[in-house]
Amino acid sequence: MEKHWLIVYDIRDTKRLAKISKCVESYGWRVQKSVFESTASDETIGQLKSRLEKLMDIEEDFVLFFEVCERDFQKKQIFGKNIEKDDKITDEDFVIL
Repeated sequence: MEKHWLIVYDIRDTKRLAKISKCVESYGWRVQKSVFESTASDETIGQLKSRLEKLMDIEEDFVLFFEVCERDFQKKQIFGKNIEKDDKITDEDFVIL
């Protein structure tokens, strides 16, 4: 079963950042520079975590995964420029505070 996820990271090294950003982007769409949204199963998120573990420096970097329930996901609102998803502008609303 697919779920909605919010993925946030802080990566200290520029080279690792580029690799991790590309990796996460292959599982979701960018909301902000270090914030992604994804619709994926637990298994798929587990695969992403496994890939990230190989790229990260656990002592310096972190990635947060927030599972967002369908009800809350539907409540999202956008303020400002639309978000791109799969190279298409969506009319879904989104707010990050």
